[in-house]
Amino acid sequence: MVTKKPVLGFLGQVMLNADIEIKPKHIYYLKRMGVNAVYVHDPRLEDVEVRDLATDELRSESRALIAQIMKDVDSASAEKKGLAFKEKEIQGVISKVVNQVLNVKDAPVQISDIRTQDGYVFAHSVNCCLLATLIGARMNYEARFLHVLATGALIHDIGLVAIPRAILKKPGALTDEEYSSVKKHPSIGYELFRRSKMFSERVGEVILSHHERYLGQGYPGGLRGKEIPSLARIVMVADVFDALTSDKVYRLAYPVHKAMEMLNDWSGELFDPEVVDCFLESLAAYPIGTHVILSNGESGLVVANIPGYTHRPVVRLLYKKDFSPHPSPYDLDLSRVKDMAITGLVGEDKAALH
Repeated sequence: MVTKKPVLGFLGQVMLNADIEIKPKHIYYLKRMGVNAVYVHDPRLEDVEVRDLATDELRSESRALIAQIMKDVDSASAEKKGLAFKEKEIQGVISKVVNQVLNVKDAPVQISDIRTQDGYVFAHSVNCCLLATLIGARMNYEARFLHVLATGALIHDIGLVAIPRAILKKPGALTDEEYSSVKKHPSIGYELFRRSKMFSERVGEVILSHHERYLGQGYPGGLRGKEIPSLARIVMVADVFDALTSDKVYRLAYPVHKAMEMLNDWSGELFDPEVVDCFLESLAAYPIGTHVILSNGESGLVVANIPGYTHRPVVRLLYKKDFSPHPSPYDLDLSRVKDMAITGLVGEDKAALH
């Protein structure tokens, strides 16, 4: 196999260039770095373009920025200087995020972010920023509110700098004491941000309230419904969705369509139904490249998603029922063929065990 896109580290460094033949030493190195997937050339799919919510360049720039902010906030000198949140750099990144999201907000969006496990917190912050901005754009928020929303989402987890890494990296269940420590990070983050020169109450509300829940089960305030600030209600959904679709030390990522089902089940209980509905209408349930099984037993790869049909993509049929190569591969548009449906993913049973 040959790489189709470069594999980037969480700070944007190139770990493996595009158009490189993948050798066992590369696989060993990438796995050590926590990279579980790469994009490769496939002659059957060379005409297919994967369009992400953000460019690799913007992801790298954003991750590097949030990593530097958290490093600065965590340094001993921060207490003396006053907290420098790099306002100019943040606003530069936020402007790019808003512009890129507005360009794709009306099409089914897929997240095609490949991340290293060590960079999870930084990649998670960036994904939350992108997803929250997407929701806000689909809910027709004005540009000035999208900038506030994106800023809050980007730095929503800044309080994690105060939580011991051993707790954040723990593979098993947390003790009551450890969980109580983790639950402090919204309040810690709010206080850190409040002491910075770029403080604004609306951004602070996102940091403080992104773990509140719709019927009052969240923290730190146990707020309910509309008591939770509107921008925080958006970030709550983006935060949980990205966590569900990310590999963790204690489980593999859920497929996108499963995470969407879970959000739908929690709508009205954990999350604002209006926000959930808007978000689910924005996503492609089966991202391009997903190997899906159809109700006739044949299978193939998703090659396109159709607006208004988030669960009925275009599938390139490549395999027969016994997974032998299809003699005549063809594209099937499920938005038009109503008597056919996706019944599962190849390898989904393995993921479900985790």
